[in-house]
Amino acid sequence: CRLILQECICCDITPLWTEHKLTLLTTKGEERISSNTGRLLRLMLENNSLIYVGEKGWEKEVEAEIGRSEYTPVIFFPIPPFRDGQGIVEEKGKPLNILVLDTSWSSARRWLYKPEFMEVKKIGLKTVPSSKYYLRKQFKEGNLCTFQAVASLLEELETRSSGSAFPHMNEIFTSWVNSRAKERGLTFP
Repeated sequence: CRLILQECICCDITPLWTEHKLTLLTTKGEERISSNTGRLLRLMLENNSLIYVGEKGWEKEVEAEIGRSEYTPVIFFPIPPFRDGQGIVEEKGKPLNILVLDTSWSSARRWLYKPEFMEVKKIGLKTVPSSKYYLRKQFKEGNLCTFQAVASLLEELETRSSGSAFPHMNEIFTSWVNSRAKERGLTFP
């Protein structure tokens, strides 16, 4: 979690298995940012993988993830136009491998046009919740952090998991955000 020892939430995290696979695409620079929420997702979800965009061989890793026969590959980008993820699950009859662009909004928009992603269906959120992440400036209404966007998507997809995962995930997330804010001297909204 990379919180200071007194605030550490690692002992509160029990990794959850979900039917849908999560493939996070990020950069090493993004991952080093202390407020990066993709790292928290990886701690909380078992069925995930990580690809560093720009590192040697990343294109082959993406190709391998897209080619997995047990999943339907999709890119999660919560800005229209996009398809309904649940509709794709019902149409294909198998869970999704959700490629998540864990980077800034401007970088994510550029990454969407990389040749590796051009043929992959894009999915988004039917309902965008209000952001509970106040560590970084929210430049545009509806722009969520990676954690909150993915948790909302998994809930919308009626994801089967080991237990009632989402309330607990959101509690951990809130605790993590509040601890980060306290470290930075920010006041709670």
